[in-house]
Amino acid sequence: MGMKEKKREKPREEVSQEPEGSESVKTGQREETTSLAEPQSHSPEVVVEDVKAATSEAIQEIEVLTDEAEVEEPADAFIAVTPAWGGPEESEWMYGIPPREEDKVLWAEEWSDYLLQWAEQNEVHVLSLAVFISKPPFKDLRNKVDSFKMIARVLIDKEVAEWGDRRKRQLRIYWKPLEDWADIIYDWSLKTGKLRLDVKSILIQEAKESFAKLPENDLYIVMALMIEKGYAEWIDKKKGAILIST
Repeated sequence: MGMKEKKREKPREEVSQEPEGSESVKTGQREETTSLAEPQSHSPEVVVEDVKAATSEAIQEIEVLTDEAEVEEPADAFIAVTPAWGGPEESEWMYGIPPREEDKVLWAEEWSDYLLQWAEQNEVHVLSLAVFISKPPFKDLRNKVDSFKMIARVLIDKEVAEWGDRRKRQLRIYWKPLEDWADIIYDWSLKTGKLRLDVKSILIQEAKESFAKLPENDLYIVMALMIEKGYAEWIDKKKGAILIST
């Protein structure tokens, strides 16, 4: 980028002879001369980009916590499970996305395996971004929003997860196949003698059971799977109501 040509200064007599009232012309010249004379500071581009990235990440986290505050779980709702590599004090490199592409793949694989185990231990079927960025050990990640998306992508590629919304802030994690849940509910039904089941009664009356934490839509699918397996027959398909076969 070329330097601007500095305007030729007026002779001293000419300046002194101008009337004091012509401030618009003089002010304009003063401003232009001052701006050219002022030293310009040139920050390295990489530093600016790093600051922008960090700021953008922080803003995204605040937006997520604000948007999803109403679905936030209690502080003691999750069991803290320390990863095999330890916390950021022991393995600081695991809490930031590696710069090299091949390292990113391995890093995301390790975290995806851990997240799957964490979800199962805490019986989490739908993990929100708001929970991810606020709960240990995920909250210790330096790039939480990008980390969430990268780890989720690995689980989706393995066909054990899928996005639950268009904004990619809800991750449905299948740490147990729906076919297995059909077997579990069938065995539970025979054991307890509760042979007439429907989705709403499971969600409300059997809240303490692990399968009652399944998303409502998934419970409808599980009921259909029980029909396919010959475990039950429909009473009201629209309501997801079945009668267990004995």
